[in-house]
Amino acid sequence: MPSDPDHVLDAIDGVVDEWETLSADAMRWAPPESKTPDLITEVSEIFGPLVNAFSQALRPVGDALERVLNSLEEPDGPRE
Repeated sequence: MPSDPDHVLDAIDGVVDEWETLSADAMRWAPPESKTPDLITEVSEIFGPLVNAFSQALRPVGDALERVLNSLEEPDGPRE
């Protein structure tokens, strides 16, 4: 290691230059992640995607039912 103290300043300048190129969002404080998820979090992580998939599977059934009801409401009767 050189005895010249300027190498320390050069190293600090290099780190600061890299730090300044980061976005402002990268330097924001974030709370620490919780180590133990609670029961509600685990249940929502398990059943959330299942409920979403089930609702997406029922969407065509709801659309078909809506078309049938709309065709019954038309004054001239259902279209063929």
